[in-house]
Amino acid sequence: MDLKSILELLKAVDETSLNKFELEDGDFAVKMERGTGESKTVYVTAPPQISAQIGSAPVAAPAEAPAAPAAPVEEAAPAASKGKEITSPLVGVFHNLSEGKAVKIGDKLKKGDIVCMVEAMKLMNEITMPEDGEITWVACEDGDSVEYGQLLYNYV
Repeated sequence: MDLKSILELLKAVDETSLNKFELEDGDFAVKMERGTGESKTVYVTAPPQISAQIGSAPVAAPAEAPAAPAAPVEEAAPAASKGKEITSPLVGVFHNLSEGKAVKIGDKLKKGDIVCMVEAMKLMNEITMPEDGEITWVACEDGDSVEYGQLLYNYV
Protein backbone atom coordinates (compact mmCIF):
# COMPACT_ATOMS: atom_id res chain seq x y z
CA MET A 1 0.00 0.00 0.00
CA ASP A 2 1.24 3.48 -0.75
CA LEU A 3 1.03 6.41 1.67
CA LYS A 4 -2.02 7.95 -0.05
CA SER A 5 -3.96 4.68 0.24
CA ILE A 6 -3.03 4.37 3.92
CA LEU A 7 -4.22 7.90 4.68
CA GLU A 8 -7.48 7.31 2.79
CA LEU A 9 -8.03 4.08 4.71
CA LEU A 10 -7.41 5.79 8.07
CA LYS A 11 -9.90 8.55 7.24
CA ALA A 12 -12.54 6.09 6.00
CA VAL A 13 -12.28 4.01 9.19
CA ASP A 14 -12.31 7.15 11.35
CA GLU A 15 -15.64 8.18 9.81
CA THR A 16 -17.32 4.91 10.89
CA SER A 17 -18.61 3.91 14.31
CA LEU A 18 -16.22 0.94 14.57
CA ASN A 19 -14.32 0.65 17.85
CA LYS A 20 -11.66 -1.60 16.34
CA PHE A 21 -10.29 -2.12 12.84
CA GLU A 22 -7.48 -4.43 11.72
CA LEU A 23 -6.10 -4.99 8.22
CA GLU A 24 -3.27 -7.29 7.15
CA ASP A 25 -2.04 -7.39 3.57
CA GLY A 26 1.21 -9.30 3.08
CA ASP A 27 3.93 -7.53 5.09
CA PHE A 28 1.64 -4.56 5.83
CA ALA A 29 -0.67 -4.36 8.88
CA VAL A 30 -2.82 -1.62 10.42
CA LYS A 31 -4.66 -1.85 13.74
CA MET A 32 -6.86 0.99 15.01
CA GLU A 33 -8.69 1.12 18.33
CA ARG A 34 -11.08 3.80 19.47
CA GLY A 35 -11.26 4.53 23.20
CA THR A 36 -13.38 7.16 24.92
CA GLY A 37 -13.17 9.52 21.96
CA GLU A 38 -10.46 11.59 23.65
CA SER A 39 -7.61 9.75 21.94
CA LYS A 40 -7.01 7.19 19.24
CA THR A 41 -4.29 4.59 18.98
CA VAL A 42 -3.03 3.70 15.54
CA TYR A 43 -0.49 0.92 14.96
CA VAL A 44 1.09 0.57 11.53
CA THR A 45 3.54 -2.12 10.46
CA ALA A 46 4.85 -1.69 6.94
CA PRO A 47 7.91 -2.24 4.78
CA PRO A 48 10.77 0.25 5.50
CA GLN A 49 10.09 2.45 2.45
CA ILE A 50 6.47 3.04 3.55
CA SER A 51 7.32 3.33 7.25
CA ALA A 52 9.73 6.16 6.44
CA GLN A 53 6.97 8.00 4.53
CA ILE A 54 4.44 7.51 7.32
CA GLY A 55 6.84 8.78 9.98
CA SER A 56 7.19 12.13 8.22
CA ALA A 57 3.63 12.50 6.97
CA PRO A 58 0.84 14.12 8.95
CA VAL A 59 -2.10 11.78 9.48
CA ALA A 60 -4.68 14.48 8.89
CA ALA A 61 -7.61 14.72 6.54
CA PRO A 62 -6.49 13.26 3.22
CA ALA A 63 -8.34 13.76 -0.05
CA GLU A 64 -11.70 12.11 -0.70
CA ALA A 65 -11.99 8.80 1.18
CA PRO A 66 -13.18 5.56 -0.43
CA ALA A 67 -16.43 3.85 0.53
CA ALA A 68 -16.64 2.21 3.96
CA PRO A 69 -14.17 -0.64 4.57
CA ALA A 70 -15.19 -4.24 3.94
CA ALA A 71 -15.15 -5.03 7.68
CA PRO A 72 -18.51 -5.77 9.31
CA VAL A 73 -20.08 -2.60 10.68
CA GLU A 74 -21.34 -2.76 14.25
CA GLU A 75 -24.42 -0.93 15.50
CA ALA A 76 -23.66 2.80 15.79
CA ALA A 77 -22.67 4.06 19.22
CA PRO A 78 -25.09 6.45 20.86
CA ALA A 79 -24.17 10.11 20.83
CA ALA A 80 -22.18 11.23 23.86
CA SER A 81 -25.06 13.53 24.87
CA LYS A 82 -27.47 10.55 25.15
CA GLY A 83 -27.32 8.63 28.37
CA LYS A 84 -24.57 8.09 30.90
CA GLU A 85 -21.30 6.17 30.78
CA ILE A 86 -19.73 3.38 32.78
CA THR A 87 -15.96 3.65 32.38
CA SER A 88 -13.09 1.47 33.47
CA PRO A 89 -11.66 2.50 36.85
CA LEU A 90 -8.33 0.83 36.02
CA VAL A 91 -6.12 -0.58 33.28
CA GLY A 92 -6.70 -4.27 32.62
CA VAL A 93 -8.57 -6.87 30.59
CA PHE A 94 -12.35 -6.66 30.14
CA HIS A 95 -14.32 -9.84 30.96
CA ASN A 96 -18.04 -10.44 30.45
CA LEU A 97 -19.94 -12.25 33.14
CA SER A 98 -20.53 -15.98 32.62
CA GLU A 99 -22.58 -17.22 29.64
CA GLY A 100 -26.21 -16.23 29.97
CA LYS A 101 -25.36 -13.49 32.46
CA ALA A 102 -23.33 -11.23 30.14
CA VAL A 103 -24.74 -7.71 30.08
CA LYS A 104 -26.16 -6.75 26.68
CA ILE A 105 -28.04 -3.88 25.07
CA GLY A 106 -31.56 -3.60 26.50
CA ASP A 107 -30.75 -5.13 29.90
CA LYS A 108 -32.38 -3.25 32.78
CA LEU A 109 -30.09 -3.24 35.82
CA LYS A 110 -30.31 -1.98 39.39
CA LYS A 111 -27.75 0.09 41.27
CA GLY A 112 -24.96 -2.20 42.48
CA ASP A 113 -25.55 -4.97 39.90
CA ILE A 114 -22.27 -6.34 38.51
CA VAL A 115 -21.93 -5.46 34.80
CA CYS A 116 -18.49 -6.93 34.09
CA MET A 117 -15.04 -7.68 35.49
CA VAL A 118 -11.74 -5.98 34.75
CA GLU A 119 -8.73 -8.19 35.39
CA ALA A 120 -5.61 -6.39 36.61
CA MET A 121 -2.51 -8.11 37.96
CA LYS A 122 -4.38 -11.47 38.09
CA LEU A 123 -7.12 -9.94 40.26
CA MET A 124 -10.74 -9.77 39.05
CA ASN A 125 -12.30 -6.37 39.84
CA GLU A 126 -16.10 -6.15 39.76
CA ILE A 127 -17.54 -3.18 37.87
CA THR A 128 -20.99 -2.31 39.18
CA MET A 129 -23.95 -0.30 37.92
CA PRO A 130 -23.76 3.17 39.51
CA GLU A 131 -27.57 3.62 39.45
CA ASP A 132 -30.70 1.99 38.04
CA GLY A 133 -30.77 2.05 34.24
CA GLU A 134 -31.00 0.31 30.88
CA ILE A 135 -27.88 -0.58 28.86
CA THR A 136 -27.87 1.19 25.47
CA TRP A 137 -24.34 0.41 24.26
CA VAL A 138 -21.67 -2.21 25.01
CA ALA A 139 -18.29 -0.82 23.97
CA CYS A 140 -16.02 -3.80 24.72
CA GLU A 141 -15.81 -7.48 23.93
CA ASP A 142 -14.59 -10.24 26.22
CA GLY A 143 -10.79 -10.20 26.39
CA ASP A 144 -10.32 -6.58 25.22
CA SER A 145 -7.60 -4.55 26.89
CA VAL A 146 -9.03 -1.47 28.57
CA GLU A 147 -7.45 1.75 29.78
CA TYR A 148 -8.31 3.89 32.79
CA GLY A 149 -11.42 5.93 31.94
CA GLN A 150 -12.22 3.95 28.77
CA LEU A 151 -15.91 3.59 27.93
CA LEU A 152 -17.34 0.16 28.80
CA TYR A 153 -21.12 0.78 28.64
CA ASN A 154 -23.66 3.52 27.99
CA TYR A 155 -27.00 3.49 29.84
CA VAL A 156 -30.09 5.58 30.34
